[in-house]
Amino acid sequence: MWKTLTDPTFAALTSIRHWSDKAALVQFAFDRHGFESDGGFGITYPGDLDEYAREVEGIAIPPGFVSAYGFNGPPEGYEILVPEWLYRDVLAEVLHCLGMWKEAAAVRVPEGWLGSV
Repeated sequence: MWKTLTDPTFAALTSIRHWSDKAALVQFAFDRHGFESDGGFGITYPGDLDEYAREVEGIAIPPGFVSAYGFNGPPEGYEILVPEWLYRDVLAEVLHCLGMWKEAAAVRVPEGWLGSV
C-alpha cells in the first residue's frame, strides 16, 4: 500500500512522535544528524547522505531542509522535504508539551534563522 503525505508539519511531528528518547532528538538537531525509528519513521539531514546515496541513488536534500519520512520512505511509504527551521520548531513544541522546557528553549530556532549550513 502506497502512503502519501503533503503536510511538512505533520510529517515532522510524526517522525518525532515515533522516536522514544525525545532528549536525544535535541542533540541530533544540534549535530544536524538524522534518526530512524524501528517503525521506519525518521528524519534525514543533507549531511547524513553518503556519496552512494547522492550520486548513485540520486537522493538530494537541499541545504536548510531535512527529509521526513514514514513507513520506510518510498516506494511504499512517504518522504517530504521540511524546512529545517520548521522541523526544529515542531521539535521545540513537542518538548515543551512534555515539560522539557529547557530543551525546548535550546532547540527553538531564533527568529530569522534560515538554516544556514
